[in-house]
Amino acid sequence: MECRSIARNTLKEKSCILCMWDFLLFTKIFTKMSGQKFKILSIDGGGMRGIIPAKILCELEEELQKREGPDARLCDYFDLICGTSTGGIIAIGLALGISAKDILDLYVKHGKEIFSHKWMRFLIKGRFYDQCALKNFLTEAYKDARIDDCRTRICIPTYDLYRGTIHVLKTRHHERLSRDHHIPAVDAALSTSAAPVYFHPYTFRYTNIDSENINSAFHHVDGGVFANNPALIGITEAHSCLNVPLEDVELLSLGTGEILLKEVKPNKRMRAGYWLNPLGCDGLRLYELVASSQSVNIHNTLTMLQKGIGKSEEKRFKYIRIQQALDRKIDLDATDDESLEVLMHIGQELYKLNDTDLKSFIATRVQQYERS
Repeated sequence: MECRSIARNTLKEKSCILCMWDFLLFTKIFTKMSGQKFKILSIDGGGMRGIIPAKILCELEEELQKREGPDARLCDYFDLICGTSTGGIIAIGLALGISAKDILDLYVKHGKEIFSHKWMRFLIKGRFYDQCALKNFLTEAYKDARIDDCRTRICIPTYDLYRGTIHVLKTRHHERLSRDHHIPAVDAALSTSAAPVYFHPYTFRYTNIDSENINSAFHHVDGGVFANNPALIGITEAHSCLNVPLEDVELLSLGTGEILLKEVKPNKRMRAGYWLNPLGCDGLRLYELVASSQSVNIHNTLTMLQKGIGKSEEKRFKYIRIQQALDRKIDLDATDDESLEVLMHIGQELYKLNDTDLKSFIATRVQQYERS
């Protein structure tokens, strides 16, 4: 009798364990099936060519507002927004809840004031532009917002020339991120967009939130020197910092137009003037070469991560890259009416060609992130 009782109890315990295992397995599968994906928006650098992604996002937000009303904003549909240089200006604006249309207007209406007196500035000062006009327009748009006011997570690459280090500005979406959220949004945008030759390195001072402590940041330059395409930074942040499985990532990467620098017959005249003359017919060739090649490399890396070598494996995560090869040279500081019209047209056409993929990113809202 005692042996039978023990056997019954053992079977009962095994049955409970199996039931618990089945429950946990079901819960895992159900959570996987019903759980929301971690959505990332990444925006390349590219000066005035930022009109292309800004126009795409403007069209996408307009579609969202038709469904949800005029107050709907894209920041509520992405868990993380990354942007470099001009992409950083757009990313910060979106994360603060500014409409994509207002951000697009910044380029279309004020581009000529931001990039003014091209020849004169280069001849007199040895560089093109100061950042006063851009700072004034960004202050008007961002008000007195800080990085901490962003409604979703951000990663904004910049390079600290004073220390000689890479610096990715971030919201406090992790317990160890306790530094950048104090930084004013305007200063973050000016730091990531201070492209060498085009702008002087950006230095600024700020006080901590609810404090009198004054901090200084010296000589920040354009994050495009190492991450013109910040998509890899975004997916790394999600996977390594926030522990998001790659299978749960949905990544939308927007380019600013691709110019592939080619020379059929390189010659000995390709000296400093060839690479660094910003007034030449091909613009600042060195900058274009570095920016375009690293953006393509990041795209190739993400494609391999997604599909394996030779694109032979099943997709591990959703990755959409929207980019356009430019038929004509459009400088980073181009503000003539024809160039602006071409950039707007490219953005509009890219939206039409990719509207199904783009709309999938605004199908569901994301959970608002918790500040650490």
